[in-house]
Amino acid sequence: MNLTLHTAMSLLMCVFTLPACATGLYECAPTERSSWLTQREVTEKLVGEGWQVRRMKEDGGCWEVYGTTPEGQRVEVYLDPVSGEVMLINQRGTILFRKEG
Repeated sequence: MNLTLHTAMSLLMCVFTLPACATGLYECAPTERSSWLTQREVTEKLVGEGWQVRRMKEDGGCWEVYGTTPEGQRVEVYLDPVSGEVMLINQRGTILFRKEG
């Protein structure tokens, strides 16, 4: 009985702590949400640079975009939410670019 209660409590704690963790490969510095570029602005910026955008979501305080580079590579890219600067480009578990700093 005691083991079952302990296991249940452990699982419950895991469920409540998961949303607090970023799921991705990169975390951006915390910024005020009101200063973020919109999804539309980020999409327009990337498309203007020759990217194709398939899907976008917030992750780790960054914009996480799934798309295709101008060179035709399907990638996952993390962007600074305020400037739109590319912070990390990942392709199938291989980091192709990571901004220093």
